Amino acid sequence: MYITNTTDNVRKVFDKMAKFEDSGRLKFVIYVFDRLNSGHINSKAEVNPNLIEDDEMVIFNLDTIGITNNFAEIYLEYLTMVFNNVATKLSKSYQENGNVMGIHYNKYDKPLLSMFEKLSYNEKLDALAEIFIRLDNETLFNDKYPMLELGIDGFETARNIIEQKI
Repeated sequence: MYITNTTDNVRKVFDKMAKFEDSGRLKFVIYVFDRLNSGHINSKAEVNPNLIEDDEMVIFNLDTIGITNNFAEIYLEYLTMVFNNVATKLSKSYQENGNVMGIHYNKYDKPLLSMFEKLSYNEKLDALAEIFIRLDNETLFNDKYPMLELGIDGFETARNIIEQKI
């Protein structure tokens, strides 16, 4: 783990993910970016936070750390293309208007996704920060894939994400 000042819950998520093949890791990262893109990383764990009028709820988005919001959507689209090449030639996943379609989470994926969903808001930010560092350092996957250049420093992005904790 690059993020050292975090909880055991976050470490357990990444320990479990480390046991996955690259296709499973990709599905996890796609899931997290999909949650980020749709505003589901929020302080009250609301499913549709944009419909709730609550001045105390904090919705994390990349704009709060100086990265354009459509970055998540663009990166999500790219990750689904990589997944299609890694998982199987028959995979038909795609991203449309910020939503990922066609990725089927199996009985092995679901416990990891459930662990992520049970994380607190601050823990989800730690997990997201860890993902950005690993993507930037090319340590998220076992094999090397041509990844979309982030154009941002993973450690700096992680620091900015962690500063958003409440």
